[in-house]
Amino acid sequence: MKNLKNAPVRKKVDVVVCGGGPAGIGAALSAADKGLEVALIESRGFLGGNITASYVETCNHYLWDHPFEVTGIYKEIENEYKKEFKKSDDIRSDLRAHRFSSEYLKIFLDEKIKQNNIWLRLHTSAAEAIIEDNQMSGIITHSKSGFEKILGKIVIDCTGDGDVAARAGVPFEKGRDCDGLTQPGTVNFRIAGVDSKKVNQILEEEGIEYFYEILREKLNDGSFDPGFRRIVFPFGRLTEGGQISYINYSNVYKIDSTNADDLTKGEMMGRERVLKMFNFIKENMPGFENCELSSIAPAIGFRDSRRISGQYKLTEEDIDEERMFSDNIAIFPRFYDMLSPTGTWDDHIYIVDLDKQYGIPYRCLLPVDVEQLLVAGRCISSTHKAESSIRAISACMATGQAAGTAAFRALEENCRVKNVDINKLQTELKNDGVQLEK
Repeated sequence: MKNLKNAPVRKKVDVVVCGGGPAGIGAALSAADKGLEVALIESRGFLGGNITASYVETCNHYLWDHPFEVTGIYKEIENEYKKEFKKSDDIRSDLRAHRFSSEYLKIFLDEKIKQNNIWLRLHTSAAEAIIEDNQMSGIITHSKSGFEKILGKIVIDCTGDGDVAARAGVPFEKGRDCDGLTQPGTVNFRIAGVDSKKVNQILEEEGIEYFYEILREKLNDGSFDPGFRRIVFPFGRLTEGGQISYINYSNVYKIDSTNADDLTKGEMMGRERVLKMFNFIKENMPGFENCELSSIAPAIGFRDSRRISGQYKLTEEDIDEERMFSDNIAIFPRFYDMLSPTGTWDDHIYIVDLDKQYGIPYRCLLPVDVEQLLVAGRCISSTHKAESSIRAISACMATGQAAGTAAFRALEENCRVKNVDINKLQTELKNDGVQLEK
């Protein structure tokens, strides 16, 4: 095997963004908007992260009918998407939440990247960090083209799992303190051939709880045993053509998303549980009698894994007490969505208290020990419970936007990312429509 240090240089840019999910999109677009040359690296063949790869199309379900407004790049993307794709063929009228189409969104994001002159490399993974004297200067990628160097003045880790930070030697935590368990992974699936008119009428008149009650009855009498305890199965867009764009149910527990053996086990077990759930739905849910399994999400979706050790660790006390920080780079509502790490449902936490908001400090994006590296998304510095709030898709995009803007400020001020002028960073974010105060 050749020495990775001798890999050829493929690209030199101002900022290297690793990961093309919500955080990476926010980071790349914000940095490019400031005039920086940006490279965006994504291991899959498309952008969007869990929205597209795992069919998590309903991004802000907890904000239904609430005045809290998501701002910044997420709002910009949602508004632009709606102009082109409207309701994504969704005929559901029981809820007013916006749902992306994972397929339309792939195309939409391709165009956004081209419009912003971002150098995109798909099917490419970050294999190693290029680091000297504790300072990042790029990454070594691996793809069909072999090992290559992408050099940058600043690197932003938006991989979701903190892969780049871990390879750079940044310490991290994973899972809950008592046993290291994380939330489950889920393999979502899509069905076709439902009776759209009948299902939509039930949703209008009874709500989705009608379907949940059927599930709970069968779980309680023992006639359905999926291998774990989960009493809801949120589902996505309902189209005139009889498609439901995702069913979120088939969980896999005690899986480490940073371990390839566990990932293999999780994907296979998840698909097994998809088939079991699909058959249950077809046999028991009115309007689903003639449906077919049309697709399984390309990748198992995870809710948490590594959390880097940063200059500050966001806690549930910060969230509960509505703390605001002098270095706020985003605010978010008090919201926790912690699926049971054990599969029993007894330790499931779901809290929506949107009248309270908290700040996310810039220091959570700054890893200890390594210079010129920023981290954005669910793997920023936080406790396990706090992560179940900041993992929300719009929050990930907000921390990504802050990281991309901070990279611009660091290069503008000719300083390290940890030394940027916070007031100037906050002014930039506010000028770009980001709300930083309650």
